[in-house]
Parts: sequence; structure tokens; C-alpha cells
Amino acid sequence: MQADEVETILVASSDALQRSIIAKYLRECGYSVIEATGFDDAKIAIGHYEVDVVVSDTQMQDGTGFDLSTYIRSRHLNIEIILTQSLIKTAQVAGDLCEQGPLDQPYHPQRLVDEIKRLRAFR
Repeated sequence: MQADEVETILVASSDALQRSIIAKYLRECGYSVIEATGFDDAKIAIGHYEVDVVVSDTQMQDGTGFDLSTYIRSRHLNIEIILTQSLIKTAQVAGDLCEQGPLDQPYHPQRLVDEIKRLRAFR
């Protein structure tokens, strides 16, 4: 990715309010954002767009963030993954699928931006 290119973030969440707040904040920070309502919607978006980072809830109405992470890891090794959660025990499973484990909800959107920048710095 060249310095002038905008990174694309896919935000996958069944929680419309949380998803829209995070997506708006990321756009204001200069990212291109795609919103997905769940697992199936996220898979379609990944197939149609060049996504750099996926931010996904661990629990969605039609699947889990773990399922989505497994799908991504098996097909798109260049996509970074950030999972968010509301349950502490999911951190153990997430540790196997993404570098840091999930962010606890609610979280400040700037924390997500910091995490995206940290992950992308190692590319």
C-alpha cells in the first residue's frame, strides 16, 4: 500500500447502532469503511472489495466473529482482524485467531483506530 492510499476497513456487526458509530468515527479518521450486518454480508463484501482490516463482533445473528476470522484466515492472509466482544471468555478463543484477542465492548472508537495503526505498522 502506498502512503497516499486509503485503507479499507470492514466493520461487521449485527448491532446497527454500534456498527454505525464505529463506521462514522473511522470515516472521520480518514478510512474507507464498508459496513456488514453479519457473517454472510461480510463474506460478500470481502469477495467484492479490497479490505485491509476487518473489525467484527464475536457474536452476530448469522454467525460468529470466530467463523468470519477462520474464513478470512483460510482465504485472505493479508487481511488483519480485530474482534470485539462483550463476553470475557471469548478472549481465549480469539487469541488463536487474531493477534491480541478481542477488544472489550463498549470501547472508545479511538482505541480501535490505535489498534488498526498498530497492526498496519508491521506490514
